Amino acid sequence: MTDEQLYTDSNQEIMYDMKYEYLRNEIEHNAVYRVEPNGRKLPGKAPNVTYSWQMYLRRCMFDPKFVFTAAELLVSKLPRGLDVQIGACEDAGVPLGLAVATIMSTTMISIKKSRKVYGLLNFTEGRVTGKPILLVDDVAGSQNTLRSAVYTLGAFKLPVADQYMTILNKTQGTHKQNYLGDKELISLFTCEDFAMNWTAYVKKFNRDPDFGSYY
Repeated sequence: MTDEQLYTDSNQEIMYDMKYEYLRNEIEHNAVYRVEPNGRKLPGKAPNVTYSWQMYLRRCMFDPKFVFTAAELLVSKLPRGLDVQIGACEDAGVPLGLAVATIMSTTMISIKKSRKVYGLLNFTEGRVTGKPILLVDDVAGSQNTLRSAVYTLGAFKLPVADQYMTILNKTQGTHKQNYLGDKELISLFTCEDFAMNWTAYVKKFNRDPDFGSYY
């Protein structure tokens, strides 16, 4: 390897790290709602379940700078020369999917959680090309949305790529059944990258969280 190649690689690594830190800081300070100690906890999805924190990643994903930076870093993790169409899981995966498709110079479809109730009663929007479909969503948690997309595509005998991508992998490592079989999850962050509750945030930054207004 020449000195010029080493210099180029070093610069690329520095740029990657700077963009990664930008994304991490945006999520840390703007996308996690933390309940104050002794405050009223947030109602959960399941009955009688409450949360002391909640991720609201779309507070960042609707910022073009954020979503295109995230897409750029995610695409850099894919195998070179991958020839795919993007399949964005509705609704949260659509902004990221469009950014990924733009960077990869490919097209995108969106995949619904359930069939449209009028018109063509379709499950997807956009035009399918026949290329393997690389699934994109904002968060991999239970991965039910992603799994539903795989089932939908499989029902129509549409090929699914060997990789799928999210910004945040929230899946607990011990719950291997939540992953999509033998497919590779490409992601940028896990919950361990952030101070998820109020106390941890105060300890890390020596100030209270400020989530900002919501409506």
